[in-house]
Amino acid sequence: MHFCNLNYILKIAVSVNGPITGDGADGERKRMSFPLCGHIPRLTYYRHVVRREQFFQYESIQTEWLVFAVEDGSFYYEIEHRSATASFGDLVFCPPGVAFRRVVISPVTLFVLRMNWADDLGNELDPQRLDGLPVGKVSLRDTDKLTDDYAAMKRHNFLDERWSMIRRNHHLHHIWLQICEQTEQLPSAEPPRSSDPLIEKATQLIREQAFERFSLQMIAGSLGVSRMQLCHKFQTELGTTPIKYATALRLEKAKKLLVETNLTLDQISECCGYQNGFYLSRVFKNNCGTTPKMYRLEHRL
Repeated sequence: MHFCNLNYILKIAVSVNGPITGDGADGERKRMSFPLCGHIPRLTYYRHVVRREQFFQYESIQTEWLVFAVEDGSFYYEIEHRSATASFGDLVFCPPGVAFRRVVISPVTLFVLRMNWADDLGNELDPQRLDGLPVGKVSLRDTDKLTDDYAAMKRHNFLDERWSMIRRNHHLHHIWLQICEQTEQLPSAEPPRSSDPLIEKATQLIREQAFERFSLQMIAGSLGVSRMQLCHKFQTELGTTPIKYATALRLEKAKKLLVETNLTLDQISECCGYQNGFYLSRVFKNNCGTTPKMYRLEHRL
C-alpha cells in the first residue's frame, strides 16, 4: 500500500449499472435476477462525522453492511482488491465480514451508516441475493437531490432516537432509489443511444470505468473487437470517440467538485481518473476554454 503517494492510488469507480463480482481489467459481471430497487435498506446505525482529520480505526470489519457517504473532504479506501479516493457525491459500500481500510486525505465530513436489507414486504433478504449490490464507490450524478437528503438527515438530530431512525431510513431509501434510477439513465454528457448492442455495451463499460485509469484496449478486448474497430464503430454510431466521451464524463464530475467542494486540484484529479492536477488543468482548459481555478471562481455562489 502506498498511502503517502496518491499517484499509486488505483481508481476504481464501482458501477451501479448491475451486479459486480470484481473491478478493473479482470472484473467479471453477472446479471442478477432480483432487481436492484427490490433491495430495501434498513438503517441500524447512524452517525454524522464533521471535519475528521483522521479515522479512529485504519481497518474495521463489520457484521452488517457499512456505508460512508461523503459530504465534504476526501478519503482513500481499500475494500478487498478495490481501492479509490471518495469525495463529495460518493458513497462507499462495504459488505459484512470484509476488511474496510481507510485514510483521510483532506478533513472529511461524512455519514457513517450501517444497514441490512429487506424486500418490499419487509422480509430479510437471503444473503445470496445480495451478491448484486455495489461494493466500493458509487458516484451519484444528481448531487442537488443528494444534498437535500443529507440536510434532512441532519435535521432529525433533535428527535427521539426511534423516530429519528425512521425518518433517516426514509432519506436513505431515497438516496438508494437515486442509485437504482441512475442505472437506467445516461449522464448529461452521454451521446444519443445507439441501436448497436456492442456500442451500448461499450458506453456502459466506459461509464463504469470513466473515473479509473482505464484501458480502451482492454474494453475493446472484452467486447471481442480491436481498439481501432471499436473507435470506428463508436464514431459512426455516436459521432464521437470513446476517449472524448470518457473525457466529457470526467470533466462533468470535475466541474461539480470544483463548485461544490474545497478539494485541491490534485485531489479532484484523483477523483476523476487523472494523474495529477496539472494534467487535469490542461484537459480542462482545452475543452472548457477556461482554467479550473477560473471556473471555480465564476461558478461559486
